[in-house]
Amino acid sequence: MAKTILILGGGWGGLTAAHALRGMVPNDYRIAVIEKNKSFVFYPSFLRVIIGEKPDLDTVESPMKNLLRKDIEIINEEVVRIEPETRTVYTNAQTLQADYLIIAMGSELYPGAIPGFSAAALNLFDTKDAFAIHEKLSNFKKGRIAFLIARTPFRCPPSPYEGAMLTEWFMRQSGVRQDVEISIYTPEKQPMPVAGTQVGEVFTQILAGHNINYYPEHSVTSIDGKSNKIFFSNGKEAGYDLLIGVPPHGAPKAIVDSGLTDSSGYISVHPQAMQLLEDVDELTTRYPQVYAIGDNTAVRLLNGMMLPKAGVFAEAQAHIVAGNIAAQIKGEKRTELFDGRGVCYVDVGDGMAAEGSGDFYAYPAPSIILEAPAPEVRKAKHEFERIFELWFSK
Repeated sequence: MAKTILILGGGWGGLTAAHALRGMVPNDYRIAVIEKNKSFVFYPSFLRVIIGEKPDLDTVESPMKNLLRKDIEIINEEVVRIEPETRTVYTNAQTLQADYLIIAMGSELYPGAIPGFSAAALNLFDTKDAFAIHEKLSNFKKGRIAFLIARTPFRCPPSPYEGAMLTEWFMRQSGVRQDVEISIYTPEKQPMPVAGTQVGEVFTQILAGHNINYYPEHSVTSIDGKSNKIFFSNGKEAGYDLLIGVPPHGAPKAIVDSGLTDSSGYISVHPQAMQLLEDVDELTTRYPQVYAIGDNTAVRLLNGMMLPKAGVFAEAQAHIVAGNIAAQIKGEKRTELFDGRGVCYVDVGDGMAAEGSGDFYAYPAPSIILEAPAPEVRKAKHEFERIFELWFSK
């Protein structure tokens, strides 16, 4: 019988793992991706949607059925429960068993966790809302635009800050900037706290240079869409005319219901091998043929903080896991380990982006460098969007 590698989730990490494995394991291995959504969505492109650089839906998502590699099987079903001991996966339609299992389901958005969020805010990570944000910004002439980070952690930590800076640039290009107030409200103590104080200070200076109001340590409790007010746990409140929000994130329900999360709210994994942890302190692993990558994982850093949830890490982890599974199948010793290094390109407006890079596994804390913004860095960021050319047919 053909052996099976099941990948739960058809996002950036899941499809990267599928493509990598297909190029490394024998053809008699079945590689199947279970994805409940009918389309692959590339969330980093949403930032370009809100300022009109990507006006068409097919520039940010593609039907899964258009995947060029037909030797990767796409199962359009919803995962309901996972049994890692037996590598058994229950969907809403069938039960499947795998020889190797990769959990790459990402994080779910829970806007309903904040009273008033769904009715009052446009969701920065929702396809329909991203296009709605662009329409609102195109007609916005005067008033207050608020960017709200509801909870941490959330995917792509720079994204709401990028959204605010791109909005500021768009307002200048529209000739109405002098009549528009832009603010960011977040429960964080500084922008991207895991990157360290120095990076946070640079980011704060960039925001100030764009005349964007920044309100850290503001944890939202509720939103009143009738009075256009945001209420915070510190007793303060803020008004807005247009509210763009990052809703609370959490592990997908199937992962929670399967008992795979711990106090972090996600699946704790070995920081290098990406296998599920038996003991977080001792870093002992369990289920040797089961892995988890990307946003549905919790990776503790040496300073006690968590590895950010970002597509670049999911992609790197996918390659590591694929290589290790291929080595196991071939009877070779595992040699690849995820090293916690990554590069992130941060849009700052004016056609430029800043490159942030570093070692998140450094001791005693992550060592991150944020370079000066430049046009060529923004071009490099856009190279990620070639995924559509490489993976999907029109």
